[in-house]
Amino acid sequence: MSASTYHELSLGPVGQSIPSGPPLRVELAGDRVIVTFVDGSASFLLDWLRDNCPCDVCRVRQTDERRIRPWDLASAPDIAAIDVVNGALVARWINGHLSQFDTQFFTNADLASHRGAHTARMWRAGYAIERFDHDAVVDDLISRRGMFEAFRRDGAVVVAHSPTLPGTCMTFLQSIGITLRDSSLGLIFDVKVDPAGYNVAFTAEGISPHNDNAQYTHPPSGQVLAMLVNDASGGQSIAVDGWSIIDHLTEIDPRAVEVLGRVPIGFRQYSTTAEGYTRAPLIVRDRDGKPQHLRFSNQLMQSIPFDEPDLAEWYRAYRLLGATISDPAFQVRFRLNAGDMLIVHGMRVMHGRDAFAADGPRHLQDIYFDYDDVIGQLDRMTGAATNAMIAE
Repeated sequence: MSASTYHELSLGPVGQSIPSGPPLRVELAGDRVIVTFVDGSASFLLDWLRDNCPCDVCRVRQTDERRIRPWDLASAPDIAAIDVVNGALVARWINGHLSQFDTQFFTNADLASHRGAHTARMWRAGYAIERFDHDAVVDDLISRRGMFEAFRRDGAVVVAHSPTLPGTCMTFLQSIGITLRDSSLGLIFDVKVDPAGYNVAFTAEGISPHNDNAQYTHPPSGQVLAMLVNDASGGQSIAVDGWSIIDHLTEIDPRAVEVLGRVPIGFRQYSTTAEGYTRAPLIVRDRDGKPQHLRFSNQLMQSIPFDEPDLAEWYRAYRLLGATISDPAFQVRFRLNAGDMLIVHGMRVMHGRDAFAADGPRHLQDIYFDYDDVIGQLDRMTGAATNAMIAE
């Protein structure tokens, strides 16, 4: 796989790490303290130190939850005395409260404050979405961790050689500790040609790349598309990395990204028994301009108010966005065969398909989950999720 098919972007928290080793000395400097460790020094705001006091008064030791409430202090905290005692930072506050910060505290605080930092691959045509064996992921923790890591990095994986019995996608998620996400439209979707279907997926038509459930303010952030039978001609699957799209548009036309991230758009999906509607911008970025969410579903988009002040600029940007998503240079195409499950990060990766001929059966099942559950399981495997609870 050529590096020209992707480029990497660091995501998540940034900033200086707390130096390792025990504290050696401390100096008070206004509303901060400068602590010298074995491997360097760091400056800590007094508010931060007081707020993170690890004592039993300030935290519930059994559950590792916070008791301290910063608004209970009349003003920003102030120090009466501070020193390093037996390898720990010891602070006595003006109100008499005593806080001790040892090496383990600083190690845990650094791990917690940088949790979520990772490198994503922004990919386009030619990229090989990584494949994993179903039974290996279920039975072997090393394989499972590898799948979770690839999913976080790429936003998409394929799990191959899965059983083709209906409901297999549900038991697969449950077996790896991922909770299913229900909706008003149902827990599981049987996607086959159905003249009474409420969605274009129930036809043999081609479907442009999109992410599902744009009608939800907080749509499911994970999706499994499990192919049970695919004997129809055509119907090639399409995957597009939406974060790569945002990154590309930010470089070539930042004005377009800005208006797409500002103007709320209506989305609706409904059936004979359910109704879903929300209004939200198409693009969400973090404070550094890095991509977080691309909401794109042309088929579910509703009319924009005719007097929207930015309507002309928005349509210019939307045409650019849609044309880029439709550009083969940004699309990965492949055939989902029976036993293949495509798993996508729903706030990042769009999926679609070419039209197919109904000359053979084609049956796909969709289910949804939350991306955060995958990251939680991965963090437990890697040690990023520390467990300070005393109750087992």
